Amino acid sequence: MKWQPTKGSRRSRQQPRLEVGATVVVGIVDLNSHGEGVARHHGEVIFVPGVWHGEHAQIVITGRQKSYAQGRVEVLVQAHQDRREPPCGVHGFDSVHCGGCAWLFMAYSAQLEAKQARVQALCDHRHWPSAKPIQPSDQELGYRNRAQFKATSSALGFVAASSDAVVDVTHCPVLSDHNNELLHQIRQQDLAIGKRRKRWLTIDIEDGLALEQVSYNQRLPFRQGNTAQNEWMQAWLRQHVHSLPRGLATLELFAGSGNFTHELVAAGVGPLVAAEVSAEALVELAASLPEVTALELDLIGGLSGKQIAEALPNAKLLVLDPPREGFAGLSMLVDSLSHLQWIVYISCDLASFQRDVEGLDPRFELIELQPIDLYPQTPHVEVLSFWSRRAR
Repeated sequence: MKWQPTKGSRRSRQQPRLEVGATVVVGIVDLNSHGEGVARHHGEVIFVPGVWHGEHAQIVITGRQKSYAQGRVEVLVQAHQDRREPPCGVHGFDSVHCGGCAWLFMAYSAQLEAKQARVQALCDHRHWPSAKPIQPSDQELGYRNRAQFKATSSALGFVAASSDAVVDVTHCPVLSDHNNELLHQIRQQDLAIGKRRKRWLTIDIEDGLALEQVSYNQRLPFRQGNTAQNEWMQAWLRQHVHSLPRGLATLELFAGSGNFTHELVAAGVGPLVAAEVSAEALVELAASLPEVTALELDLIGGLSGKQIAEALPNAKLLVLDPPREGFAGLSMLVDSLSHLQWIVYISCDLASFQRDVEGLDPRFELIELQPIDLYPQTPHVEVLSFWSRRAR
């Protein structure tokens, strides 16, 4: 009979686990989806912000979860050759530094390599064709066309990396010149925040807004945060849809206010049904594209894939750009669209994307997976995917 370890024997052979406050030198062997370094110490996984694959650091254990520990760098023992001085005075990973740009300490070329590797690892795992080379941002700084600030009686800026404290920010290197000027103007205003106020004030800004149009305690309608990269995605979609027969019945999900809907119309699809969760966004879409059938549908958990399919049962092209949570009903929706031939899935979260497309095999084949970097200085990576039904 093959020997099996008794319960607890493996633990008895291991070193005692690291407790909070313990100090240890570790090597960083990987990066997790949040952009933190991954270290292993006697089989135990430790997540450490502010370090890169290949670096060595002396860290202190700051927290414990069931399956991993959390650490903070005390001394960087061996730095990566692409490490740089962050071009921001409030960048950091503790309660007094801004938590917005986790990778600001690394050269942009290294960031792109890490994002490409993460997408390619997914392709290898799923036995898909290799991903296309990632589309870099022309601007690694000064690209953000929108932002949300938090304001208290003592600070106006962004939330700290490891607490809910607000870090005072006078200038942000990833914001556009217009938005940095708005930040400067807002800081001159009396926001009338009392010292006993328990909650902060939220302040939403974006390119094109004047000071009097700034939104307080109310989110602005969604738009992509990198204008140039959004235009590149629009062109990608337009090119791929142009390669298909004209006049395709098309169902678009998570259409928003029409960011990609305009490209579908320009490419000659039709009839086109655009479904969206937000009624406010649909008003804008319907006003700019009256020829499109705009539907308010509960796409996240409210309707089944079969019910959503009733919006356009004969759809041959499906286009979707869901939020980070993804669209778990994709497989059921595809089951209900018997005429469907092509799918364009644009995703801002690789884990959700992998889960959602699990049910497409073997019916659909991945033709292209194109990563794009919308948010330099962060671990975020967007993917644009094009699928075609396999021959029956």
